[in-house]
Amino acid sequence: MSTDRRTGVGAASKAWRLLATVAVFGVVGPPVGGLATWVTMGASTLRSPIPFVTGSYGEGFVLALAAGLLVGIAALWFGSAPWPVPIVVVVVVNIAVLATTVVASPPDLVAAMIRVGRVFLPASLIATLTCWLLARPLLRFA
Repeated sequence: MSTDRRTGVGAASKAWRLLATVAVFGVVGPPVGGLATWVTMGASTLRSPIPFVTGSYGEGFVLALAAGLLVGIAALWFGSAPWPVPIVVVVVVNIAVLATTVVASPPDLVAAMIRVGRVFLPASLIATLTCWLLARPLLRFA
């Protein structure tokens, strides 16, 4: 096994840390995002967040995996992932997902993305920062 002389972290350890980071984001991110969506949408009149939390895996799983992978890669690249990294990642991933999933004609696309983004971006930000906090020990390679 090779060990990076600069960091003292082996390649296998880096791979496992990256996979563990993606797993944290994939498992924890969607329900946190679903709960945050329930709160931010004012859906608390439904009395239970369970439909939002269980449905969040369908809508947020790919988003969470992409965010986890990008945060993990950034940590590998920079040696760690400080707080601006998950913020930039969540904005980029949300724009990419919205650009590929929002169905609207070109003049209305930006307006539609802004309307949908107002609902999902705050929840994604809360979920990504929560996952980043949980995965911080895994994101230190320096």
